Amino acid sequence: MQTITGTSGKLKWLGWFVASNLFWLVLAALALWLGWRSYTLSVDGEVATGTVVRLLEEDKSSFTTDIYPIVEFQVNGQSYSVQSQNNYRWWNRYTRFPIGKQVEMRYDPANPEKAEINSWIDLWQEPLILGVFTMIAALLTNLFLFSRWPRQPTTG
Repeated sequence: MQTITGTSGKLKWLGWFVASNLFWLVLAALALWLGWRSYTLSVDGEVATGTVVRLLEEDKSSFTTDIYPIVEFQVNGQSYSVQSQNNYRWWNRYTRFPIGKQVEMRYDPANPEKAEINSWIDLWQEPLILGVFTMIAALLTNLFLFSRWPRQPTTG
């Protein structure tokens, strides 16, 4: 009877181990994809000057409001309007992204609608935060699971 319980506990542990690591693997793949997108935009992208035309506000609560600047820029005489993929807190509305402000946009020459505000933090914030979070969380989860590995009862 002891062996069945022990085997069941190990299978349950193994299930948690596999499921949690698959989850972290999916998040790591997403971080890598975001990093690749930022890298290709950094290396192959071109820069154009754009103008903040409006701010899309997402009211999460009465205290904090996230904003997404919408920037218009031109490439070869054609206008593009792009919403930043990054969200910013309410104070950036006045300091960093007032309407009418000129900002550099880095865009994909093959598809100018794939663009982002041209700053290191705007290009790399998402993949870095997600990548670091995923590595730390995966490490802590695995350490926890290994510390809880079901042990064979000792016979005395």
